[in-house]
Amino acid sequence: MTLQEHAQAIGDAIRAAHNDGFELDNGDGSPIPGMDLNSVVAGTIHDWATVELPAPTYY
Repeated sequence: MTLQEHAQAIGDAIRAAHNDGFELDNGDGSPIPGMDLNSVVAGTIHDWATVELPAPTYY
């Protein structure tokens, strides 16, 4: 799979969980506003793809 395909699959899984009533947070209870999936080469970010997240229902 490509970086973009992985980002799409992660976004699909997060949206499926969201549709079942689950939501991500940052560990402190605050919603995550955005997420990228990074390709790391030799310890440096080489490329990235945005993971599309559903809008949080709480703030």
